[in-house]
Amino acid sequence: MYYKYVLMIGLFAYSSTSFPNLNNHDKAVKADKLLKESIEAKKTQNFELALTKLQEAHRLFPTNSDILVQLGFNYYARQELELAKQSFQNALTIAPNYIDAQYGLVSVILAQNSDTPYAAEQLLDQYLSQSPNNSELLKLKKTINEIKSNIHNWTLNISGTHSHLTKSYADWNEADIALSYKLSKNSTITGHLAQSHRFNMNDQRFGTTFWHTMNDRAYGYLSGFAASSKKFFARYTVASGIDYMLFKPTNEYLNSLHITLDLKFDHYDDGNIKSITPGIEQYFFNDRLSLAGKWYNTYDQDNNHTNGFLIKLSVIPTEKMHLFLGYSNSQETSDRSNRFNQSLIKAKAHFVGLSYDISNRFSVNFNYTTEGRKDTNRNRRLYNKNTLGCGIKWIF
Repeated sequence: MYYKYVLMIGLFAYSSTSFPNLNNHDKAVKADKLLKESIEAKKTQNFELALTKLQEAHRLFPTNSDILVQLGFNYYARQELELAKQSFQNALTIAPNYIDAQYGLVSVILAQNSDTPYAAEQLLDQYLSQSPNNSELLKLKKTINEIKSNIHNWTLNISGTHSHLTKSYADWNEADIALSYKLSKNSTITGHLAQSHRFNMNDQRFGTTFWHTMNDRAYGYLSGFAASSKKFFARYTVASGIDYMLFKPTNEYLNSLHITLDLKFDHYDDGNIKSITPGIEQYFFNDRLSLAGKWYNTYDQDNNHTNGFLIKLSVIPTEKMHLFLGYSNSQETSDRSNRFNQSLIKAKAHFVGLSYDISNRFSVNFNYTTEGRKDTNRNRRLYNKNTLGCGIKWIF
């Protein structure tokens, strides 16, 4: 986002020095006068007035490349990027070597694809081959190089937990690795590998998740997992979900309201477990505080229904630190060892955690959960479990 602002300021400053070539024809003279007036209006950031004058000038003199370039600059200022792109392209059709139009077209393409600036860079290199010493094009090249140096497509998350169980059950130790790659501005794919040691048994699970942003309001995911030995993990799991912004921010205190829906299907040797989980999340104070709730609905292999809930409060006290705490009274469907087959486990849990950004690319996190587990089919207490977890996140 920082580079967008720098680029926009540079574009305004550069474009304000562009003046037309005068023409003796009456319409051209009038168009030229409107063009100069539009440049003055743009200097005071009155883009609406500047655009009105330019549209009239373009009607009078549609083949004037200076007018088309200024139209592009003003559309850019109003973030009407497709109209800006069309104006610069039309100007280059009339005057292929017009550097103002070249600068503007590259800037628009860069603004449209700031996370993947390679198309803009390729076009800019073409223009630089024609004008290798142009200072403005060279500045734009420097901006693109700075953007590229701050683009990181890979994210690695490594986490682990240690859990102490009551009733003389053996402690649990678990580790998870997730490696994500950004396929495009809107799509990311993640590979998962988990190793678990529970009740003196080991099991592994691996899978993948595809994340996709559909528009400025909604994103969703689709996941698939399989277990190696199936001692307590599901033989396979399929999950999907969506997050939709129901209301955009009202002011700096009351921000966006989101609704969510998560679906999960677990296949075990003794049957299938299905979960349907709607949720809601409200953000406050410029997204520094959020309150989320989820309602869990689980159906076991005999289609018995169990429901539960989760409430979570998240706070960002500083730019680098994120805190959360919450309470849940919901079903645990991943603990399906031989010891507890044919049962749904209800877990009442209190949890708290934090993450801290050591740098823009590296962060650490810690969490603690205390919970009591109950066999819902037999209505008996199973054990209490206290879990300490930590992890790292590396963007590269």
